[in-house]
Amino acid sequence: MHHGTAEQIREHRQRALDAAHPDRFTRRPRAPKLPDQAWINQPTQQDQTVSI
Repeated sequence: MHHGTAEQIREHRQRALDAAHPDRFTRRPRAPKLPDQAWINQPTQQDQTVSI
């Protein structure tokens, strides 16, 4: 999901979900929405404060 391709990947996933056995679902599955932020190691409140 690097280099701005996340929305394209999400659209591709949605097309795959739309094509997968449409007769099996009463409610169409949806690809997850993209998060506003993503962290590998989210800083804690303590890490964000700077002491001088």
